[in-house]
Amino acid sequence: MNSASLRFPGAMIASIALAFVLLLMPLSDSLLLWRPEWVALAFIYWCLTLPDKVSLFLAWFAGLFIDILFGSILGQHAFTMIIVVYMSLRLLPRISANTLWHQYALISLVLGTYLLINLWIMAATGNNPATWRYWLPLLSSLIIWPIYTWVLSWFRVERGRFDEF
Repeated sequence: MNSASLRFPGAMIASIALAFVLLLMPLSDSLLLWRPEWVALAFIYWCLTLPDKVSLFLAWFAGLFIDILFGSILGQHAFTMIIVVYMSLRLLPRISANTLWHQYALISLVLGTYLLINLWIMAATGNNPATWRYWLPLLSSLIIWPIYTWVLSWFRVERGRFDEF
């Protein structure tokens, strides 16, 4: 049976740092609407590949960092990142993580919940985006997922049954 492990000790942190670089990349206003949820996708990836290594504390810290970067309510993204990790870990035994369609279903459900909770918080504070374009990051995240998993796969190593000795 094959198992996976991190390529180097800080691989998960490095991949989340890469997600933050992609999150902060300057984009035009039209492309900004389509920006995928890079950090949430990175956490979903790690939940699918190495569920025992994912930390709720790391998700909370990453979400808090997003709150600070974008000036949102302190704790808004921290709370929703914890929801992303929790839902991904709880739904993982119910899906086959090897099939792309099951991964798409998981991402749609988890990122849809992530965006919905953020929308509720923004609506409660008077920052309600009143257009359907708020949901475009969900679509772009689904489109970019196969390429993003291929990039993030560099941060882990598949080990065979006899590699552990």
